[in-house]
Amino acid sequence: MPMPLRQSLRVGSYLMKQKLTRNKKFPLLVELEPLFACNLKCAGCGKIQQPHTILKQRMPVEQAIGAVEESGAPMVSIAGGEPLMHPQIDVIVAELIKRKKFVFLCTNALLLPKKLDKFKPSPYFSWVVHIDGLKDRHDESVCKEGVFDEAVAAIKLAKSRGFTVNTNTTFFNTDTPQTIIDVLSYLNDDLGVDQMQN
Repeated sequence: MPMPLRQSLRVGSYLMKQKLTRNKKFPLLVELEPLFACNLKCAGCGKIQQPHTILKQRMPVEQAIGAVEESGAPMVSIAGGEPLMHPQIDVIVAELIKRKKFVFLCTNALLLPKKLDKFKPSPYFSWVVHIDGLKDRHDESVCKEGVFDEAVAAIKLAKSRGFTVNTNTTFFNTDTPQTIIDVLSYLNDDLGVDQMQN
């Protein structure tokens, strides 16, 4: 799926500036992890195995904004853990949007319905909901039943409120060409997500 026009122009301008200033190495996207804590215990993720003291830490807003500004990158992917567990995640997002950064907030979507009113649709903001397959496959991946249905409901809710919603899917060696086709077709045709990352 193509990049939205505003984002294409901004990223293109940034790349041109880097070329004109002869910068050979520069960031295009910064991955910001304001916390490691999560509300799931997915089989393929080791973040929640961090010591309890690490899992309790939350990156301060000023530190998050400072890191992104220092990098100069036009795009920011906010991951975790589960970023929606951060008590000031909406402030971090709003501050980055003010600076015209393209923000991709990665989430398992379980907290999205409760937190949605703290965010506003913006051409600079996208939800990125993690979906690892259709119902049985996804729920097996996140080690909890019912998560797929909650994520789908959250995607529909966010779309109905005017938000851009992308998905991020991890494929495993147990997936087949058909299971990959099935989940991508569902996300595109049935849910109408804006972009898919794999």
